[in-house]
Amino acid sequence: MPRPKFALIEIKGIMRNSDRTIKYLNRYFKNDSIKAIMLKMECPGSASGSAYAVFNEIMTLKKEYPAKPIITLVENVCASGGYYISCATDSIVAPACALIGSIGASLPFLFQLQDFIEEYKIKYVPIKAGTYKDATDPFVEISEGDKAMLQNVIDDTYNQFVQDVVDTRKISLAEQKNWAEGRLFTGRQARANGLIDLVGSASDALTLLKEKALIEKDVEVEWVRPVKRTGIWSLFSKGQEDEESKSMFFSSLANSLCNTFENRYLTKRLF
Repeated sequence: MPRPKFALIEIKGIMRNSDRTIKYLNRYFKNDSIKAIMLKMECPGSASGSAYAVFNEIMTLKKEYPAKPIITLVENVCASGGYYISCATDSIVAPACALIGSIGASLPFLFQLQDFIEEYKIKYVPIKAGTYKDATDPFVEISEGDKAMLQNVIDDTYNQFVQDVVDTRKISLAEQKNWAEGRLFTGRQARANGLIDLVGSASDALTLLKEKALIEKDVEVEWVRPVKRTGIWSLFSKGQEDEESKSMFFSSLANSLCNTFENRYLTKRLF
């Protein structure tokens, strides 16, 4: 008797591009042979747009395929954009000592270097069109108007994040200061604040996912994973294939070989 299939999608490190994650979310939600999806989260944050893109994709796919459960398993850290993504899933499982939360927004890498260039007698002449166009230029002193504009952007991003947590986690907006404001929590503290559903590990997450997928606890499942990008030899491995990536790789390889051949042999003969 064939084993039921569960999909596993891993998100590791800081996410700055959502394309691959969204591609596999769509593939696994739309595949009838896959009965449930586990999102393994090891993410301290992400670009705000990337986090929202994945969050929104999960919410949309859940509406289209309501019978297919998706949960998040955390091992060490699920913070900021990583948590934004996770709260779109049906449940979040994390160890008692994991780091959870950091629900907030920031504008990183906003340096001010005017004193530096003045000390070395460097002249900098910005040319712009638009009052706020150089608001993030490190060589131009930031004005109060620039600060207000940027703060407004960050506040709006933060408010969207908070509202989405309230809507998905069903917790009180009135208690926002207790669970938001950029605070970090242990898994146990996060559970007390309603930010996760279960303090546990991989076996607990699997049991929960089986329960949601209406599969008996002692039934062994088959895990389906995205193709690992590990270099040229992965293109010849068995299992699922990423045909688009293969096509692009071989096209690029063929062009490189043709260019090398032309430069090494034909050019010498012609000139």
